[in-house]
Amino acid sequence: MATQAGVGLSSATDTAQAAREAAGTALKRAGVERADWGVIFATFPHRPRYAAALAETQKRLGTDLITGCSAWGVLTGSEEIEGKAAIAVLAVRSDRIRGDALFAPAGDDDGEGAAREIGRRVAGSSGGGLLALWPDPFALRLDLVLEGVGRQAPGVAVIGAAASGDPRLKQTFQFHGRNVATRGLAGLHLGGECRHVVGITQGCQPLGDPCRVTRGEGNVLHELDGEPALEVLRRRLPPILRDSIERLGAHLFVGLPPDPQQDRFEPGEYLVRHMIGADPESGALVVGGSIRTGEPVLLVLREAQAAREDLKRMLARLAPAPGGTPYQFGFYFNCAARGTSLHGLPGIDTAYISGSLPDLPIIGFFGNAEIAPLRGENRLFTHTGVLALCAEEAAPRSDGA
Repeated sequence: MATQAGVGLSSATDTAQAAREAAGTALKRAGVERADWGVIFATFPHRPRYAAALAETQKRLGTDLITGCSAWGVLTGSEEIEGKAAIAVLAVRSDRIRGDALFAPAGDDDGEGAAREIGRRVAGSSGGGLLALWPDPFALRLDLVLEGVGRQAPGVAVIGAAASGDPRLKQTFQFHGRNVATRGLAGLHLGGECRHVVGITQGCQPLGDPCRVTRGEGNVLHELDGEPALEVLRRRLPPILRDSIERLGAHLFVGLPPDPQQDRFEPGEYLVRHMIGADPESGALVVGGSIRTGEPVLLVLREAQAAREDLKRMLARLAPAPGGTPYQFGFYFNCAARGTSLHGLPGIDTAYISGSLPDLPIIGFFGNAEIAPLRGENRLFTHTGVLALCAEEAAPRSDGA
């Protein structure tokens, strides 16, 4: 039996009905009667009955191996639903790609213990493979989670997104089997004969070439290329925006190098961090990340057309090679600040994805932060889309091939 996978999405407002519909559609599209494991993402209007959704999903898929989380919005490879009742389910049956649902409570140490526990379980299951995580961002420090998992399971690629939910509440939920928890770390480890590729797409447009930090301290950017950082930013903005910096807080960011010792940027390979404020008197910029004197930085503007063009380039890079092993299923984790809030209408990202990867079962959600490997290290992203595609390892060739 090869790997068979399918996804389903339901916008029914009745939680049990939505779970049955999504799971049933996933099985039908996979062409199987039951699944070996499954993933479920459910939006916050279903919050009062998450347990019922898990029970129905387990029953319909015929497996206890269920993982997932709450979300602001959910998506498949061809459809997105934000801020409304929706449930998405991925069903997989395979004797080559193994799925293991994982969960650990956050504890009182910002999630370091939970990360160690998850890392030990991954390393103990022969290691390797791909680890997808959906942590509670209000109970865990996501940077410590990635560090903890990395120490216990070095070399394992980690993808995922911070769980999301009702934006009015600082609370998210993690799913494990029939259990609904908060303040936890849940996820899925894919092992066996699993091959994966991961792409990252940015939602920003660089404002010119990289600058060099000539004076920076902590998270304060004093000088770029020997000039006050604020003056450099004003000069690079379109003229119509130069006197509106205080109103551009949701659109202005800095791009930091993934490696602090890195001397230059590769296309699209930067970490987007918020521009928190500016001091007109000193000309300094305050950003949401650590600044090191001498490193390159990008000044970037959140912009819909640039995001679409970058997504197209990323999809072109991940396109399967002619005659290569086909992808079996995938995940797409999109920042909650992308989608409708960026493009002005829903479904833009999934329209491009389905056009490039038609009929491929893909599941995902809109998260509070994104996780992906870059330059050999698992990193935390914002305002980013992360696409992970999974395939069976190619069978060994015989001597006569």
